[in-house]
Amino acid sequence: MRGCKRSILAILVLLLLAGFSAVNVASAEKAAIVSDVIGLYDYVPRDNTFTHGDTLKVYTEMSGVNHKDFVLVDFVFIIENSMGDIMSLSRMDVRRRDCNYTVYVEYTKDIPSWWRYGKYRIKIAAYNCLNKARINEWEREVIVPSTLNKLLDEGKRDKEKKNKEYDFEDVEDLFNNVCDGNEDDLEDLGVIKRYEDSLMEITYLNFFVAREEEMEEREELEKKISPKSKFTVTDFRMSPSTVKPNETVSISVTVKNDGMRGTEKIALALNDKIEFEESVTLDYKESKTLFYQVTKDIPGQYKVSIPGTDLVKQLFVDNRYGEEETENTTSSFSAPKMPEAGGALALAYLAYSIAFILSQQLPYP
Repeated sequence: MRGCKRSILAILVLLLLAGFSAVNVASAEKAAIVSDVIGLYDYVPRDNTFTHGDTLKVYTEMSGVNHKDFVLVDFVFIIENSMGDIMSLSRMDVRRRDCNYTVYVEYTKDIPSWWRYGKYRIKIAAYNCLNKARINEWEREVIVPSTLNKLLDEGKRDKEKKNKEYDFEDVEDLFNNVCDGNEDDLEDLGVIKRYEDSLMEITYLNFFVAREEEMEEREELEKKISPKSKFTVTDFRMSPSTVKPNETVSISVTVKNDGMRGTEKIALALNDKIEFEESVTLDYKESKTLFYQVTKDIPGQYKVSIPGTDLVKQLFVDNRYGEEETENTTSSFSAPKMPEAGGALALAYLAYSIAFILSQQLPYP
């Protein structure tokens, strides 16, 4: 019997651990080697080959890191050569309050002249260090009058004794500006977890360090293959195609570059009038999908097109859209009322009813 109880206890522990693992999955990390970073989700990818003197640039983001608008995340970048030797170690942290549930950093590293030619690997460890439970405790202490009074009184006494760990002003700094990112103040307030207790995600990227001659030969080869950028629209979608006035229509346009890296303007026109236009930069064989939302308040038919291509779609704005479907769902006929008398009159009624129903179901010859 004891063995059975122990087995049940072991299963419960495993389920509990599995639950914690599921929580870890909530935070997801993404990284890419880039040539430029514009902002969150917005960067320009590049190839992964460098030479001495070049600057390695990595865009890294981690999602699911926001709790009550607090963000405390650390990123650790470890670069190893092909033999597993550590060549560089760096850490970047983010301490701020905002409403974004995803945070990003832009990591850069100059390739030194003493690095050997060959393959390298970047190990990126992202830690969500926010102690959610402690934030919740501080929030309760501030909201509840009795605990807030206690915090104010104890803060004054500790300040007079000059042996305080924290007072009201420290908590005030926490909620106003995350203590300006001061690690000591955040640790004193208990809102930062140790790394071993933090939610962690790890991802890897590979890159190569090549000789300058090899880089030049590669660039010349790319020029011969693709002397200039060549943008094409590979996908053009619109949904729905029929709407009521002021109803939103979603449009997506996927652009691909089959030539050298370049920048071109992509536009969206309605009735040959440009509604949207933006510059798109793409590397060789890279593609990007652009998203638009359109609303029209005047009923009618609109031509939706991509200038410079023969891609055209028709958008219909109709006040009556949706009414016909509602009308069709309503019964279109009702059977005559059954007479109360029986006998021949009832048989005549039955024959009349059958003929009436058939006339509603069958088309005329």
